[in-house]
Amino acid sequence: MNRLFKNHKVRRNFIITLLLIIFINVISLVFWYFIKINPTLENILNTKEVILNEKLKDNYSSYLDLEKTLDNISLEYNTVFKVTDESNKIIKDSNIKGDNTQLFSTFIRVDKQIYMVEAYFPSNVTSVNSILSLIVYQFFVTFILMVSTYVFTGHSIITPIEKIINDIKNYNFGRTPIKNKVNNELDVIQNEFVNLISSVEKEKKEQKRIIASISHDIKTPLTSIIGYSSLMEDNLSKKELIEYSSKVHEKALHIKDILASFDDYLINYDNKKLNLTVVSIKDIVKELNDDYKIELNNKNIDFEIISNCLNEKINIDVLKIKRVFSNIISNSIKYVPNKGIINIFIEKKNNFIEFSIVDNGTGVDEKYIDKIFDPFFTTDASRKISGLGLSICKEFIEIHGGTIKAINNNGLTIKFKIPVYTEIKK
Repeated sequence: MNRLFKNHKVRRNFIITLLLIIFINVISLVFWYFIKINPTLENILNTKEVILNEKLKDNYSSYLDLEKTLDNISLEYNTVFKVTDESNKIIKDSNIKGDNTQLFSTFIRVDKQIYMVEAYFPSNVTSVNSILSLIVYQFFVTFILMVSTYVFTGHSIITPIEKIINDIKNYNFGRTPIKNKVNNELDVIQNEFVNLISSVEKEKKEQKRIIASISHDIKTPLTSIIGYSSLMEDNLSKKELIEYSSKVHEKALHIKDILASFDDYLINYDNKKLNLTVVSIKDIVKELNDDYKIELNNKNIDFEIISNCLNEKINIDVLKIKRVFSNIISNSIKYVPNKGIINIFIEKKNNFIEFSIVDNGTGVDEKYIDKIFDPFFTTDASRKISGLGLSICKEFIEIHGGTIKAINNNGLTIKFKIPVYTEIKK
């Protein structure tokens, strides 16, 4: 219980509920006062004024006249009287009790005697009746509150919970839940459940697509292996046997590469942990030149890095970012022409460092350009980018808090950005 009330939201809701209950009870008591107590008090005051000013006289000729008047008033106003003489002797006592409410007391002359007349309301007219009325009223208010709470909880709590339960059951039968307009915490839960289902469905579709892609990629070389191995059962010349064996070996290596690529993807997909190091752009430029300048020049590819923010720093997993550059540059090498160009532009934009890797290759069909970062994307009509290299790049950039995209611009430009490192001052 203590742990529960340490939660700020629970404590706040508890206090609000308690204040609401107190407020409603105070309001109900105020209503009860104006409905019951105040009219009773006004009735007492009015009755007192009427009896003293209109019903009783200042003097009577005989005690019998006074007594007759008092009896008439008792019948009309439901009052009782006590009369005592000058020696404090009780002349009349109509069962006056300690819990009776005194209305008034006055002195009245009868002939030559002075009598003190006290008027009372019976208890069933005042205190007892008021208490019973209060109990009935509070019971009525409590009943209304309970009904209102039941209706409220039924609409705001029970119904949404039942909807979530039904959505969970229906999902097992292939029915996709929909989001609610957010009015309370249960709507947030419902919408988070819908988001979870959407993620699961997206993941399932991606898994089916990857499996279909692997199946398709393996089927072609496997068909060749089966074909050549069948031919090898015939009487072949030594030359044909060597040729067919070489083809089988080549296709088997192709299948091995496909499976190795898939294993590589799974390893990188699961490895979301970053080993971060603060690195300056100047060091990255030097590293890239050391890694690629000579190799690309030997392949007759012009390679240049241009940056206007050499002193800026980024906080990165160096091995993963090097893998990003390797995958993108390796992809560009495949498609640039003889005397090709691969340039890297680095600039600071707002709180990000943007890297642009530009080549003068064949580009990508515009209708496929948004898909080239999908795992195993390939199409014969496009630039034939396939496999997992760019998909891994996307994974690595996003876990660094950045974004990546591709643009056709007299070749292909791949841009990605990573947040600028900001040193925390102690």
